[in-house]
Amino acid sequence: MTANRLKQAALALFAESGYEGVSLSEIAKEVGIKTPSIYAHFESKEQLFLSLIMDEMAAEQKRFAAMTEQAANGQPMERLYAAFKFFTDLDNLTKVQTFMKRTLIVPPRHLQDQLRGQFLEYEAWYDEYFITLFGECLPGSSEASVSRLIALFYALIDGLLVEHKFYESEIYRQRQAVIWDWICEAVQLTEARG
Repeated sequence: MTANRLKQAALALFAESGYEGVSLSEIAKEVGIKTPSIYAHFESKEQLFLSLIMDEMAAEQKRFAAMTEQAANGQPMERLYAAFKFFTDLDNLTKVQTFMKRTLIVPPRHLQDQLRGQFLEYEAWYDEYFITLFGECLPGSSEASVSRLIALFYALIDGLLVEHKFYESEIYRQRQAVIWDWICEAVQLTEARG
């Protein structure tokens, strides 16, 4: 139970102040324990932090799987739009989601290699879905064409994640709509090329 309380406290603090802005003593204080007691549950601040990232990646994948199940009867482009909205409707992110997105954009420098490995596994899980989905959007297209569209899709949704932090909601929504239009055009152009 204390491990979960530590995670909840750490998550709130990391989401607010980032990895560097939080000490183990602050986390312990939030839970009402002494700092050395943390080591009964986590070897280090790094292990606690990485554990939170892994938890959120798994939770997001579960939410994504639920969304894909709900959209399963739609046409391929409808399902692609549902996936696009899943990643780009960012106005109601929870603290946990904000924490993960922030970490993926600006990871703690000394944890970059570990996070990169975790992120590549996380992205590979999504790749399976998008390879199939883009293949359905573009029947008969080459594997290279599908891979290029997936790379474009990821780059555009990542760009929107950054823009969400800087623009008012109305401007963000306009840009979100423009990006979706570009994705549709890219699919149509790829289809036309065969």
